[in-house]
Amino acid sequence: MKRKIVLVSPAYPYRGGQALVESYLFDTLTRLGYDCSTVSFTLLYPSIFFPGTSQYETSGFVAFPHADRIRRLINSINPVSWIRAALHIRKLRPDAVVFVWWMPFFGPAYWTISKLLNRGKTRVVFLMENFISHEHRWFDKALASFTVRTADAFICQSHFVREQLTKSFSRKPVYQTTLSIYDCYDLGKYTAATAREQLGISGEGPVVLFFGLIRPYKGLDRLIGAFPEILKAYPGATLLVAGECYESGEKYRRLIREAGIGDHVSMHLKYIPNENVEPYFKAADVVCLPYYSATQSGIVMMAYGFRKPVVVTDVGGLRELVEEGKTGTVIQGNEPGEVATGVDTILGAAARTDYAGHITSRIESMGYRNLEKAFEDITAG
Repeated sequence: MKRKIVLVSPAYPYRGGQALVESYLFDTLTRLGYDCSTVSFTLLYPSIFFPGTSQYETSGFVAFPHADRIRRLINSINPVSWIRAALHIRKLRPDAVVFVWWMPFFGPAYWTISKLLNRGKTRVVFLMENFISHEHRWFDKALASFTVRTADAFICQSHFVREQLTKSFSRKPVYQTTLSIYDCYDLGKYTAATAREQLGISGEGPVVLFFGLIRPYKGLDRLIGAFPEILKAYPGATLLVAGECYESGEKYRRLIREAGIGDHVSMHLKYIPNENVEPYFKAADVVCLPYYSATQSGIVMMAYGFRKPVVVTDVGGLRELVEEGKTGTVIQGNEPGEVATGVDTILGAAARTDYAGHITSRIESMGYRNLEKAFEDITAG
């Protein structure tokens, strides 16, 4: 008989990083022979707390579709739904329940569901995107610790988070992996030339890509500040910015005007549907993540899926993802001069470095496929 695993996570039709994690984890566990299903949300973020345009996926393309295995039961602000979700999971009699954790806001719901499970027969696992959220609110650590201490085991996606967990929960097993390589977006429709044509990028200069949700901690301001220096070395360069802005887009437009780089910036401040992701990465020569804070990054995994080198700041677990000079470069901070140097390090060595080949070798040891032994241990009880 197949062992059963239930995932508790946002899932399609929700969009975003956690739904993508659920898709890849579901696919991995199913391929490993587990009977896998997912309990998702009827309400994720109340609209008053959500800064974006929509929480739902409008794309015509979904990675690893499995809607028939997803039950939407959890309302994040309705405790009655938490009880119903727990009772549903109990009826399934799973060997393990994996909670996808990324934000303390969901702590009360996760804690309640976890405590109501049949703990004698069901192992509780928290898959930790982070321990403390990026914004570092004063209550985050207390609420996170209160919730995740209900776990029997942890799966973390960076050594950085592993150290945080082992320090706080030294007696509980912690398994380490990385995010999956997000190669689902490469639909094979574009070359570098046709991608640039599609995006209206002219000229032969290099393209520096900033991709993903635009939030203060991601450091787009520093990349804009670095671009005048980048243009000195690469006069035909283009800064390609793509992603929904969770703050004022005018802030970045003003910075671009002040830097005098408007003719070298292609701005796409909107959500990029799954089927439209490909040209942005195909057009790019390097993907830049000048973050102020991080644990790991789905954007790095998207870049690697397209075999594109990255520039990342030395924060959280980002360093762990990069093989220096081969898959990208790590800069110590995100001051504009440091960002410019990082970009130049990658572009300047492009002619003599097989970035795509190095990335292909690097990713062989990455992703959820290395969790086979972990789930054997977990489901064995």
